[in-house]
Amino acid sequence: MSPRPDIPTLRKRIGGLYRSLNALLFEMLRARTYLRGSAYELKTRCGKPTCRCRRGEPHRRWVLSQSLQGRTRLRVLPAKEMELWRRRAEDYREFRTRRAEFVKATRRILEALDAVERAQRRALEE
Repeated sequence: MSPRPDIPTLRKRIGGLYRSLNALLFEMLRARTYLRGSAYELKTRCGKPTCRCRRGEPHRRWVLSQSLQGRTRLRVLPAKEMELWRRRAEDYREFRTRRAEFVKATRRILEALDAVERAQRRALEE
Protein backbone atom coordinates (compact mmCIF):
# COMPACT_ATOMS: atom_id res chain seq x y z
CA MET A 1 0.00 0.00 0.00
CA SER A 2 1.37 3.44 -0.94
CA PRO A 3 1.88 6.06 1.78
CA ARG A 4 -1.00 8.45 2.30
CA PRO A 5 -0.35 11.89 0.75
CA ASP A 6 -0.06 14.72 3.22
CA ILE A 7 -2.86 17.18 2.39
CA PRO A 8 -1.16 20.30 3.88
CA THR A 9 1.98 19.50 1.88
CA LEU A 10 -0.08 19.12 -1.29
CA ARG A 11 -1.77 22.46 -0.63
CA LYS A 12 1.62 24.17 -0.20
CA ARG A 13 2.81 22.61 -3.46
CA ILE A 14 -0.32 23.90 -5.24
CA GLY A 15 0.25 27.38 -3.80
CA GLY A 16 3.86 27.44 -5.01
CA LEU A 17 2.88 26.27 -8.48
CA TYR A 18 0.14 28.89 -8.61
CA ARG A 19 2.65 31.63 -7.77
CA SER A 20 4.96 30.38 -10.54
CA LEU A 21 2.03 30.59 -12.97
CA ASN A 22 1.57 34.26 -12.12
CA ALA A 23 5.21 35.00 -12.91
CA LEU A 24 5.00 33.10 -16.20
CA LEU A 25 1.81 34.92 -17.20
CA PHE A 26 3.36 38.29 -16.44
CA GLU A 27 6.29 37.52 -18.74
CA MET A 28 4.09 36.06 -21.47
CA LEU A 29 1.68 39.01 -21.58
CA ARG A 30 4.24 41.79 -21.82
CA ALA A 31 3.46 43.91 -24.86
CA ARG A 32 5.71 42.69 -27.66
CA THR A 33 5.42 41.98 -31.35
CA TYR A 34 6.04 38.35 -32.21
CA LEU A 35 7.31 36.93 -35.45
CA ARG A 36 6.91 33.28 -36.22
CA GLY A 37 9.99 32.45 -38.23
CA SER A 38 13.75 32.94 -38.33
CA ALA A 39 15.90 35.81 -39.54
CA TYR A 40 19.39 34.96 -40.76
CA GLU A 41 22.11 35.79 -43.27
CA LEU A 42 21.85 33.78 -46.49
CA LYS A 43 25.02 33.14 -48.52
CA THR A 44 24.58 32.15 -52.17
CA ARG A 45 26.45 31.75 -55.45
CA CYS A 46 25.00 33.07 -58.67
CA GLY A 47 26.81 30.78 -61.13
CA LYS A 48 28.33 33.45 -63.38
CA PRO A 49 31.85 32.34 -64.34
CA THR A 50 33.52 35.72 -63.67
CA CYS A 51 31.65 36.65 -60.48
CA ARG A 52 33.39 37.10 -57.14
CA CYS A 53 31.23 34.32 -55.65
CA ARG A 54 33.20 31.83 -57.78
CA ARG A 55 36.37 32.95 -55.96
CA GLY A 56 34.89 32.14 -52.54
CA GLU A 57 33.13 35.42 -51.68
CA PRO A 58 29.43 34.47 -51.67
CA HIS A 59 26.62 36.94 -52.15
CA ARG A 60 25.15 37.82 -48.76
CA ARG A 61 21.68 38.99 -47.87
CA TRP A 62 19.46 38.94 -44.80
CA VAL A 63 16.28 36.88 -45.11
CA LEU A 64 13.23 36.06 -43.08
CA SER A 65 12.23 32.39 -43.26
CA GLN A 66 8.59 31.58 -42.47
CA SER A 67 6.39 28.55 -42.93
CA LEU A 68 3.15 29.62 -44.62
CA GLN A 69 0.53 27.04 -45.57
CA GLY A 70 3.06 24.25 -45.20
CA ARG A 71 5.71 25.84 -47.42
CA THR A 72 8.85 27.69 -46.39
CA ARG A 73 8.98 31.24 -47.73
CA LEU A 74 12.04 33.49 -47.76
CA ARG A 75 11.70 37.25 -47.73
CA VAL A 76 14.71 39.51 -48.23
CA LEU A 77 15.16 42.02 -45.41
CA PRO A 78 17.05 45.30 -45.39
CA ALA A 79 20.24 44.88 -43.34
CA LYS A 80 19.35 47.90 -41.20
CA GLU A 81 16.12 46.20 -40.00
CA MET A 82 17.78 42.86 -39.30
CA GLU A 83 18.11 43.31 -35.54
CA LEU A 84 14.42 44.22 -35.21
CA TRP A 85 13.30 41.09 -37.08
CA ARG A 86 15.73 38.88 -35.17
CA ARG A 87 14.47 40.24 -31.83
CA ARG A 88 10.84 39.61 -32.82
CA ALA A 89 11.61 36.02 -33.80
CA GLU A 90 13.49 35.46 -30.52
CA ASP A 91 10.56 36.95 -28.56
CA TYR A 92 8.24 34.46 -30.26
CA ARG A 93 10.47 31.51 -29.38
CA GLU A 94 10.67 32.73 -25.78
CA PHE A 95 6.87 33.07 -25.66
CA ARG A 96 6.42 29.48 -26.90
CA THR A 97 8.92 28.19 -24.32
CA ARG A 98 7.11 29.96 -21.49
CA ARG A 99 3.77 28.70 -22.79
CA ALA A 100 5.05 25.13 -22.59
CA GLU A 101 6.24 25.77 -19.01
CA PHE A 102 2.79 27.18 -18.20
CA VAL A 103 1.10 24.03 -19.52
CA LYS A 104 3.42 21.79 -17.47
CA ALA A 105 2.81 23.80 -14.28
CA THR A 106 -0.95 23.67 -14.87
CA ARG A 107 -0.78 19.88 -15.26
CA ARG A 108 1.18 19.59 -12.01
CA ILE A 109 -1.47 21.70 -10.23
CA LEU A 110 -4.23 19.46 -11.55
CA GLU A 111 -2.34 16.33 -10.49
CA ALA A 112 -1.88 17.75 -6.97
CA LEU A 113 -5.58 18.70 -6.81
CA ASP A 114 -6.51 15.16 -7.82
CA ALA A 115 -4.25 13.81 -5.06
CA VAL A 116 -5.95 16.10 -2.52
CA GLU A 117 -9.35 14.88 -3.66
CA ARG A 118 -8.32 11.22 -3.39
CA ALA A 119 -6.82 11.78 0.07
CA GLN A 120 -9.94 13.53 1.32
CA ARG A 121 -12.16 10.75 -0.05
CA ARG A 122 -10.04 8.11 1.69
CA ALA A 123 -10.27 10.06 4.96
CA LEU A 124 -14.06 10.01 4.74
CA GLU A 125 -14.18 6.30 3.95
CA GLU A 126 -12.11 5.34 7.01
